[in-house]
Amino acid sequence: MKENKVSTEKLLVLLAGQSNMAGRGYAEPEDLTLIPDLLMIRPDGKWQPAIEPITKDRPFIGTFSADGEKIESRDPFETVIPGTGQKVCGVGPGRTFGKMLAAANPGQVVGLIPCAVGGTPIAAWMPGGVDAHDPEKHPYDDAVKKALEAQKSGRIIAVLWHQGESDAAYQTDGYTEKLRTVVRNFRRDLQLGPEIPFIAGDMASFYDDDVSSHIDIVDDALETLSREDTAFRYVHTKDLTHRGDNLHFDTVSQHELGKRYFEAFQQFHAEQQ
Repeated sequence: MKENKVSTEKLLVLLAGQSNMAGRGYAEPEDLTLIPDLLMIRPDGKWQPAIEPITKDRPFIGTFSADGEKIESRDPFETVIPGTGQKVCGVGPGRTFGKMLAAANPGQVVGLIPCAVGGTPIAAWMPGGVDAHDPEKHPYDDAVKKALEAQKSGRIIAVLWHQGESDAAYQTDGYTEKLRTVVRNFRRDLQLGPEIPFIAGDMASFYDDDVSSHIDIVDDALETLSREDTAFRYVHTKDLTHRGDNLHFDTVSQHELGKRYFEAFQQFHAEQQ
C-alpha cells in the first residue's frame, strides 16, 4: 500500500493468535537492528523501536546468557541487546511485515500492536476468554485494550493472525464459526471496515501427530472464510521449516512468513483498485 502523502498518523498492524505469531525463533543480527519509522506499542501504552522480541508473551521469551540464564532489565518491556555468547528468543513474522510496510511508505511511521499469546485456543480469543496458562491474561480483551490505545495515534490497516495448533490438538468442534466470530468481534470492537484485511496463516506440515492429524479443522476454516469474505485472506506455510521442536517456525521461516503476509496485504489492495 502506497500512501499519497506522508501523515503523522501511524500505520498500525495488529498481531494476534498463538505462539507462531508471537514468535519462537532465535534472533539474528537483523532482528536486533533498529529500523527507522518502525515502532511497537508496549503493554504500558508507550511506543518504542520494534526490536525483537516484540511479543513477550511468556517468561521464557527474551534475552539469555550462554549458560541459559535469563537477562533481566529494570524495564520489563525493554529488549536487552545481547553481546557475545548471548541469544534472544522470540522472533515472529510481524517485524518483517512492519519492515516491508515501512519501506513501502517512506517517512510514514509504522506501529506494531503485538498481542499474540502462545498456547491459546480460539476460546481464549473470545470476549472474556482466559489464558489457561496464566489466568491473569485475557487474550482478546487485552488485545482490544492495547489496540484501542494504539488507535489514539494511528489507524489499523491490517490484522495478522496465526492460530490453531491448540484447536487441532483439541479437535475443537465448530472451529469455523468460532473463527468467524473472532474476525467479526475484532472488526466491531476496533471499528474496522471492509477495507482492512484480516490475514491468517495456515497450519504447517511439521507438527507431531496429535496436531498434524487434525489440521484440516483449521485449514478448512481458513478456506471457508476466504471464500465468503473478500477481506479475509490466508497464506500458505506447508513448505516452511521448524526450529527443531516440530511446532514452531524457525527464524528463516518467520522472516518468509512475514513476507508472505505482506504480499497478501499488497494483493488485497491491488484488487481494491
